Amino acid sequence: MDNLTAEDYLNQQTALEEEAKELMPWDPKTCTYSIGPLKQQVYACLTHDNIGICYSCSIRCHTSCEIVELFTKRHFTCDCGTEKDKRIDSKSSNSKCEIRQNKECDIAAVDNIYGHNFQGLFCDCSKEYDPESPSVMIQCIMGLACGEDWYHDHCIMGYTDEELKDVARKSEDDKSENSPDGFPSLESFDSFICWKCVSRYNYYFQKIMSNELANDIISCTIDHDKSSHFINEHGKREKIDSDIQFSIFLKEDYGNGLEKLKDSITDHKDKLYIFLTELVPFLIKDEDLYEPPTEEDDSILDIISKSLSSSMTTSDIVLGTTALNKLQSKLKEFLKPFAEKGEVVKEEDISSFFHSSN
Repeated sequence: MDNLTAEDYLNQQTALEEEAKELMPWDPKTCTYSIGPLKQQVYACLTHDNIGICYSCSIRCHTSCEIVELFTKRHFTCDCGTEKDKRIDSKSSNSKCEIRQNKECDIAAVDNIYGHNFQGLFCDCSKEYDPESPSVMIQCIMGLACGEDWYHDHCIMGYTDEELKDVARKSEDDKSENSPDGFPSLESFDSFICWKCVSRYNYYFQKIMSNELANDIISCTIDHDKSSHFINEHGKREKIDSDIQFSIFLKEDYGNGLEKLKDSITDHKDKLYIFLTELVPFLIKDEDLYEPPTEEDDSILDIISKSLSSSMTTSDIVLGTTALNKLQSKLKEFLKPFAEKGEVVKEEDISSFFHSSN
């Protein structure tokens, strides 16, 4: 640090900016509420009644809230600035959503589906996401019964956390995954439909599995047989009189296989045809994922670099650590209001800062 130059400082900022771009790759200036229901990145605000908000509002409007990333959800409308958003009850600002600048609460979507993911909980075990867990988590591609939930590999197989201690895992030579024995390799399938969705629509999946095109669609199935038992007061498992539930793992090109199957049904009043065309058309052709616009303006680092080269001499640029630390501290204070208001920092703003700092 004693020999840190302006060039070193800017290189460090470049690395930090690249890391920030990976975490927040889009320009947070568009709230998706006005666009309507979309397949989009959704975030749950645990601070304000577990509402669902879009990418931009998670950054601009709910900055100080406890946010949980839910990844993608289909047909979801942002709740920010609507009657569901409890944040606006105590807001001093006249705008209900900082991006839309609406003065009155908008009407919340009536067809949003809120599962336990919006409480920060995932899987059939209803636990928070643990990045340190060795278990692989997979999202149900269908989601009509489970709300597009995410599941641990061992929970898909019906094992509890306690039982998992005695379950053999795949060879440690395979560094790419650490799933229990019997769980399909991650490279062997493209998508997954949980046992809850399969059970609810069992009639249709039995039709699909018995069709000659099933080999083009289904990679394998995994029984969730532990779910057909329960623990009695003596700590023993007892069989419940029910069919064994199972999950389905789909092949890479399953959409084309399902489309061929659908096209082979000549009777358009057939239940399976209606199921494929009206209830789960996204299994044949997935919906486009909405992505916010990318940042088109110069980055803050680019602007700073230009200002340095234009307003500071060569001798100034090679100042020591003390001067750079002071400059960095002042710069952070200068940029803080822009960050809090979500405003774009323009080149003339940074130029003015460096001129005033001379």
